[in-house]
Amino acid sequence: MWTTKRYLGLLGLALLVAPVVTRAQTPAVHADVVVILAKEEPGTIDPSLAAVGALQRPPFNTFRSMRVLSRPRVTLRTDQDVDIALPNGRQLRLRIQQVMPDGRLRVRVSINRPNQSDYLPLLQVLASPGDPFFVAGQAHDGGTLVIGITLGS
Repeated sequence: MWTTKRYLGLLGLALLVAPVVTRAQTPAVHADVVVILAKEEPGTIDPSLAAVGALQRPPFNTFRSMRVLSRPRVTLRTDQDVDIALPNGRQLRLRIQQVMPDGRLRVRVSINRPNQSDYLPLLQVLASPGDPFFVAGQAHDGGTLVIGITLGS
């Protein structure tokens, strides 16, 4: 025979464990990040970027040279920050905020200021797996950093 206290105790335990089980069931999402140094001066476009449609349209089509600096691959989980070092001394921070019922991902992207622990809120994106999105504007080495992020499973 169950007493009310015992029932409430088990209910409380279930409520504590449920978020852990739910979070553990949320799949990890791989993110392929490409960090590009883009310049307006004439030069070469990295061949791996030539077929990326978004880089052929404004505002990115004003850059006449693009060189890939790094291609980190990270694993993202809901409500956990992942930091990626940028060549200008800043940190890119990615966080999946929500997995939508249709499979798209709500992602928060931010960049910290040098020698600061605070992160500048940059943008929130609703991204489809496999479709890259881009962030640009960080100055570096006479050009601009363009950061591409492609989420997958």
